[in-house]
Amino acid sequence: MKFEERHSFEQSAETVMKMYSDRKFFDRKYKDVNAIECELLEEKKTDARCMVKYRLVMKSDAPLPEVAKKILGDTVKMVQQDSWDIAKRTGRIDIEIKGAPIKMFADMKLIEENGKAVNVQSWTITCGIPLVGGKIEAAISEDVKAKSKRDLAASRKIVLDY
Repeated sequence: MKFEERHSFEQSAETVMKMYSDRKFFDRKYKDVNAIECELLEEKKTDARCMVKYRLVMKSDAPLPEVAKKILGDTVKMVQQDSWDIAKRTGRIDIEIKGAPIKMFADMKLIEENGKAVNVQSWTITCGIPLVGGKIEAAISEDVKAKSKRDLAASRKIVLDY
């Protein structure tokens, strides 16, 4: 399943890129979106690139079909890696859901429209379970969209400090 999310800001792309390339942003954001657990696993930063990887436990935000509930449960245990090429303002989110045959990633492009930043996220979700994979992909996409709204609200508050 493929879909697009757009995170729009009042600030410039340069300002938002400063936020996205700061590990402290992720610590604050995960706290603000009520992550049940949040642990930094890895961080790399140079002038050109940055990457953070977290182990997260989040409450599911979308109604899941019974088969998905059996696989995922009421909470989602995952490892999320966010990577950015700072100069090009391109990035990628990779999410590994623990114990589930699901692949999730989003290619990102931070663009500027009329002096304001927009993070365009092109999501891909695949589930390798025969017969019900499509239903699980659809349910997970709704969960991502719900979390995306909370993520954007938290990010809009945090960016004011940059």
